[in-house]
Amino acid sequence: MTKRLAKILPFGPGQRSSPRDKFSGMTNNAPSDARSAVAVAVALMLQQGYEATSVDELADAAGISRSTFFRRYRSKEDMIFADHERLLVVVREFLSQSVGDPMYAVAEAALMVFDHHVQQGPTSLARYRLLQQVPALRDRELVTSHSYTRAFGAHLQDSLPEDDRRSYFAVAAAAALVAVHNSYLRQFLRSPDALPEAELRRQLETALRDIADTFRRPKESTPQPTPGVLVTAFPPGTDKKEILAAIEKTLLLAP
Repeated sequence: MTKRLAKILPFGPGQRSSPRDKFSGMTNNAPSDARSAVAVAVALMLQQGYEATSVDELADAAGISRSTFFRRYRSKEDMIFADHERLLVVVREFLSQSVGDPMYAVAEAALMVFDHHVQQGPTSLARYRLLQQVPALRDRELVTSHSYTRAFGAHLQDSLPEDDRRSYFAVAAAAALVAVHNSYLRQFLRSPDALPEAELRRQLETALRDIADTFRRPKESTPQPTPGVLVTAFPPGTDKKEILAAIEKTLLLAP
């Protein structure tokens, strides 16, 4: 179902490498057995039920021992979200190495997360269905989502120009980018065949770009007052001191 999407177009100039390059590196370098273990575990719990599936069954399905299971994953819940933890590390690394506009960098990082879920389509869809069955897992998903918001906000807080807007811009922009990303991701997970993946990704990229542009708008300058004009009339031959005194008195009485 999942096909390779077109190469990402950078949001802005000056990026050292594209997020797809970074993301592909993470996907290819992550142990294949670890990725398949998560896929098998999620599928098994979806089939049997979360509570009904034991750690021993998960370890056996993944082809590892019980001790190895607990060395890699502290719990069944951690195993379900293991790829999120790896992705979050890559997102933070990408942001730390990004150059150019920080708003665009965070927008690209959000697109990286979307790409991950689409590329791992069957596993992402199975996990989404499992989360609908287990409320506790939905709570964990919210915590995971907030981790991306914190990572984005921290990068913006460190990278945006120092002015009186930086703190709330960092918080607002990070929350907006994650919220829009989550909306498009849920659209994919709920109806994966409703819209071609490339088109959905294009729409998300446009939305993220709009948000970045919104928060990149320069601070409006304070309007400068229109210069006033003072007109006076004096009889010919009026003494200069008298003229200056009259002008000074007029200026003092002006609002």
